[in-house]
Amino acid sequence: MPQDQFLTNYFTIFAKPKLYLTLLYLFLAFPLGLAYFVLLVVGFLLGFSLLIIWVGIIILALLFPTIWLLISFERLQTTHLLGMPIPITAPVSSENTSLWQKLKLFLTDPATWKSVLFILLKFPIGIISFVVLVTGLAVLVSMIFSPLIISWNPIHFGVWKVDTISEAIGLCILGLMALPGLFHFYYFLGQSIGKLSAVLLKPKE
Repeated sequence: MPQDQFLTNYFTIFAKPKLYLTLLYLFLAFPLGLAYFVLLVVGFLLGFSLLIIWVGIIILALLFPTIWLLISFERLQTTHLLGMPIPITAPVSSENTSLWQKLKLFLTDPATWKSVLFILLKFPIGIISFVVLVTGLAVLVSMIFSPLIISWNPIHFGVWKVDTISEAIGLCILGLMALPGLFHFYYFLGQSIGKLSAVLLKPKE
């Protein structure tokens, strides 16, 4: 029956290996996004501001290969953690291609700048993922362990004050029932980010 299938799918979310890979992706999103943002902003600011004394050229010369490595790393994450394969391509080159030609090819490729956009977006994506993960888990953990918590302090949910054991038990049951739903939402969030990643990180065909 469709209802039985829905309940089975709802409560067996924890048996999905992809769930835990998705959670790992979401937990890594904030520190990686912050690191990417600082690297790109500081790198470009220093590189362009110091061009006049040639030091900027060295900084930019190091920054662009680093960007390519970050793009490749994000493609690997999307492929192996979110299960959305993205081709991992090396910069097109040949023995007769000069370093300047390689750089020009990299910079004139629209796929490069779409990928850089995703690298920059990883910071707000990471913030959203971190807030959703921490807030959701904190609320449900407090609900599930409410029979123990109210022994020391009442729990407030807006206008609802939980301060009796019967209310706490009801809140605990509600939290246990909602727990699979929370992880379904985490999985959906990860897959949505993965779809965005697959579009922006897709290399030029």
